[in-house]
Amino acid sequence: MEKAVALEMKILVTSDDTGAVKEVVCSRGTDTSKQDAKQPKSIKNICSEPGASVRTRVLHMVNFKSTFLVASRLGGSITIYDLNHEEYELVHTYQLAISNEDKPISLIELEEFDVVVVAFESGKVFVINLNKGNFDLDPIEIQLPGKKGISAFINNPHEAGIFACGGKENDARIIRLFEGEITKDVFEGGNKQEFFQPEVIFTARNVKNDHLDLRPPIWISGILFFEEKPKDGYKFLTSTRYGQVRIYDTTHGKRPIQDYKVCEKPIVTLNFADSEEEIIVSDTHNVVAKYSLAQIDSKAFKTHSASAGEITKPVSKLLGKFSAGGNTGAIVGVNIFDDEIISTGGLDRYLRTYDISNREILAKVYLGVQISDVLMLDSEDEEEEEPESEMGDKRKKNIEKRRRKALEAEENESDEEELWNQLEENNKTKIEKKKRRI
Repeated sequence: MEKAVALEMKILVTSDDTGAVKEVVCSRGTDTSKQDAKQPKSIKNICSEPGASVRTRVLHMVNFKSTFLVASRLGGSITIYDLNHEEYELVHTYQLAISNEDKPISLIELEEFDVVVVAFESGKVFVINLNKGNFDLDPIEIQLPGKKGISAFINNPHEAGIFACGGKENDARIIRLFEGEITKDVFEGGNKQEFFQPEVIFTARNVKNDHLDLRPPIWISGILFFEEKPKDGYKFLTSTRYGQVRIYDTTHGKRPIQDYKVCEKPIVTLNFADSEEEIIVSDTHNVVAKYSLAQIDSKAFKTHSASAGEITKPVSKLLGKFSAGGNTGAIVGVNIFDDEIISTGGLDRYLRTYDISNREILAKVYLGVQISDVLMLDSEDEEEEEPESEMGDKRKKNIEKRRRKALEAEENESDEEELWNQLEENNKTKIEKKKRRI
């Protein structure tokens, strides 16, 4: 009997068709598209609300301190579920004051303050203090400066109170939403508006006109802050619905210091990979790809103009696509877990998980529903007994390969020891000869 390592994963997936959420428990090698492949351990519907439908579907989910599942829904409701309850018991619902057309675009947890922040397309932002699970404090509503809508809103995880936003014809802005610590007193006292006073501290400027002297359109779809912080400034990254990725350093002016075209289709999601030198983007077609921000091909993107001839532009190097498993639709839900595993879902109704480092597919599960968000709750390696006769050829080869490596390591160790012994013996002989000559 051989001991095999099985990676077991627990993943939550939104069900846009029903307004509920699905819990998927599966292990490495799961593939529902093949009858003879490993199948999921369980798939069950959770977080079903009375009257839940497409109009109340979950758009974003966050794992709050491994205690609560917080979900933002169409219609302005924020629902809280007990993660430690087998059936994810509903513990509270916040109904936010928004119009029927307004849509949540971002849900952020600020665990150090016991707070979640939800932003809407209109520029309305709500700060919700869970108050250690008492849920007895009213949300605070904030209106971001400016009259244009937003399609991206993110916090700076390296500095409290700093956020960034942007949208269609609304270039990226960095906003200081608050200063200091968000305490319970802020929600109970009468100084809410004094504490939350959004201040724009940086507004990006569009790139220069193109070769035809036309103004490039603006549509921000994603923003990420770098941990590296210039003195008296910020460094951040944006993606656009025009397939561009841009890097900004606020100490070097308002225009981006780098501007790369990475795909022809609109970019939907933007995430760092296992380091800030690599990013993972997905588009509205079927691409989920990893790009390098350190390796740049200065003449990779080529286009032809009747007036200017061939035009070349720099492109960040494509490190590979997460294409195993055959994506066939837009990927709109992407979750990075522990910088090791990426989970994806979208219009083709499949949940897929990959190893970030080598892009190997770990699991592929058909769920029969359109997906807008995925959230991995847990991933752990389990050792299981597996008869050698039932192991696949690939696993046998891997085991044999590991055995050979171990044997080679032992042989190398033995050879090194023998070499050192020989050198030591030679030194002793030389010393004896010197003594005799003296």
